[in-house]
Amino acid sequence: MFLAEAFSYGLIGVAVFEAIGIFFGIAGAPISWANDPVLLFIGGVIIVWIFAVLALLGTKLYGRLMQVIFYIPVIITIIFFAMWIGGAMNPTLISDGVTNAMGAPPQTFVNLALQTGMANKVPDFYSALSYAIPGAFWAYMGWYATTFLAGEVKEANKKLPNVLVVAGLIIIVVYLAASSLSAIAAMNVQQTTYPDPTDGTNHTWSFFQAYSWLTYGDVNWDAIYNTTQYGSANWTRVNEVMGTNVTSFQPAWSTGIASFASIGMGLGWLALVIAVGAVFWVANDIPPFLLVASRTFFAMSFDRMMPEKFSYVSERWHAPVWAIIITAVLAVPACIAESNVGGLAGYLGFAGVVGTDIFDAFFLTLFCISAMLLPLERKEIFDRAAVKHSVGSIVTLGAVATLGAAFCLFIFIKESVSWIFTPTSTADLASFFGFFGLIGVGLLLYIYYRYRNTVRGVDMRTLFLSIPPE
Repeated sequence: MFLAEAFSYGLIGVAVFEAIGIFFGIAGAPISWANDPVLLFIGGVIIVWIFAVLALLGTKLYGRLMQVIFYIPVIITIIFFAMWIGGAMNPTLISDGVTNAMGAPPQTFVNLALQTGMANKVPDFYSALSYAIPGAFWAYMGWYATTFLAGEVKEANKKLPNVLVVAGLIIIVVYLAASSLSAIAAMNVQQTTYPDPTDGTNHTWSFFQAYSWLTYGDVNWDAIYNTTQYGSANWTRVNEVMGTNVTSFQPAWSTGIASFASIGMGLGWLALVIAVGAVFWVANDIPPFLLVASRTFFAMSFDRMMPEKFSYVSERWHAPVWAIIITAVLAVPACIAESNVGGLAGYLGFAGVVGTDIFDAFFLTLFCISAMLLPLERKEIFDRAAVKHSVGSIVTLGAVATLGAAFCLFIFIKESVSWIFTPTSTADLASFFGFFGLIGVGLLLYIYYRYRNTVRGVDMRTLFLSIPPE
């Protein structure tokens, strides 16, 4: 759990800097670092340490910051939905926006995607689901982490359950509506029928699929030019070979579709407002990741399962100093993985999105099993719960959640099978040893401190009777 949140902290730090480049780039701002690994890495590290320093100044200040970066994008989100709906109703807005923002009409990107192998990769439902789940799981990971902040909330036993249920439903609706409307808006643009190269079956492709393929797909750039000489995604070379004029290709994010619609309406200034909201929304993941990771590490130290000096809390700021610093340090490998600086992302698969998903899904599976068994095995604890539910409902809910978490864990491991079970390249081997090395270190620390505490006469079963300092 700690590693998943600490690595996610670094991933989102780079993602914020990447979002600045993408969305302000679409809006026409003179920013071009969205595809520069070095700048993304440096920017990600800077953001990680800025938030770490702010966290060192105490939860009160950090809470005010969270309110600022929440309420600003909430207001701008209304504009997102208005642009997505407008684009869905009038595809010409998206088409004109793409042409003005990236220098070429949607047809250019559809043709390029088809020439680079998009039609050869028609997935079945399970394959598409397997590809989508890691990103969706990771997105929600920052949300459920809120439950670990109960210690920061007054009367959490009364307030937090209601907040989680209501806010959770709202978030699900917003996520589904945002992804659906943005997809519909782009799917209506430049629909093209193209035969499947394997069986000749006609499939309808659109700018939505083409844009996604060129950003995230297994693009065969060698079908256009020699990648050995020019490298992948060299748009200057693409323009030379295909006679196109792509001036500023920006990676596909749903918020970018809203920006295209605003530009298509001739409201370039609105694209800048959308860019601000989009960046702030991405940044909203930072506070829970940092708070949860640092508080988890602090709790382990306070419970004597880590060096006790790491549980030091500043008397002035009431912040767990060493826990925050260690979390920020461990976020750096994830910054490398997300930015791919020096081409090192493949060597740090355990710190990427799917790697953090594996750590987190494993934790969730065990957590759901424990929740399912708690009313049966530790009834004295269950009976003292502030929020009462029947034994049957808890066991049933825990069983369903266990199945869901285990399924996600299976998907993530399947997607990473090359470096977890059959590593062949140097990069795979590095990820393999890093992944299992971290697990091994965790087990050794647990065994050592459990033995050490037992020798010192500490009853491990009573650790939770000690309340950490506020």
